[in-house]
Amino acid sequence: MIIDDERLARVTLSDMLADYPGIQIIGEAESVAGSADLITRLDPDLLFLDIQLSDGTGFDLLNKVSYSGKIIFITAYDEFAIRAFEVNAIHYLMKPISHRQLSEAVSRLESKGSGKESTQTTNYKHTDRLLVSCGNILSFIKIASIMTITAAGDYTLIRAADGKEFIDSKTMSEWENRLPGNHFLRINRSTIINFDAIEKTEEVSVNLVLISVKGISQPFRISRLYYKKIREKFS
Repeated sequence: MIIDDERLARVTLSDMLADYPGIQIIGEAESVAGSADLITRLDPDLLFLDIQLSDGTGFDLLNKVSYSGKIIFITAYDEFAIRAFEVNAIHYLMKPISHRQLSEAVSRLESKGSGKESTQTTNYKHTDRLLVSCGNILSFIKIASIMTITAAGDYTLIRAADGKEFIDSKTMSEWENRLPGNHFLRINRSTIINFDAIEKTEEVSVNLVLISVKGISQPFRISRLYYKKIREKFS
């Protein structure tokens, strides 16, 4: 079910969803009042829910109805991101919605439905933004601003260019597969670096190369294989 106060937005999303035969649009609405009645009557499995509606917000709607299905929020305002995830939204789409965004949202929807991670993931672009956590705060960061990603138990630690650190649930392998390879490189089992963050490399011995990254005092060890890739990148 699509709930959006802009008719063109509803039509556009409906057309895009035609590429996904597993998703059937059973209804559309543009207001809190109209949506509440429709949800009660149709009991949809999934809501594509715009946050700003003609007579209130998507959050107002959820407070009015008893709905236990899945939610994908849609909005032009990223300041609502934290609240969206507080109500266990599957994904958060920024307008104008791209095919890449929608593909990732559907992939997450499928992984939630199967109880396991979907293999149909979408690679990040250098210009993309990512929603990550810092303590109990969710923030958007640009992929380009990520300096390093390091393994931290079952999680990964992201260090941004402004010095902030964030925790994410993706594995190192997931990051390696999804980050743009012309900007990021995995230098050992537990570290991925942004090429733009490299300050210098030092060949300490035949078997030991150290790499220094902006804003981080301790250098990282790098294997000869990956060191060769760095040299090829900058040659």
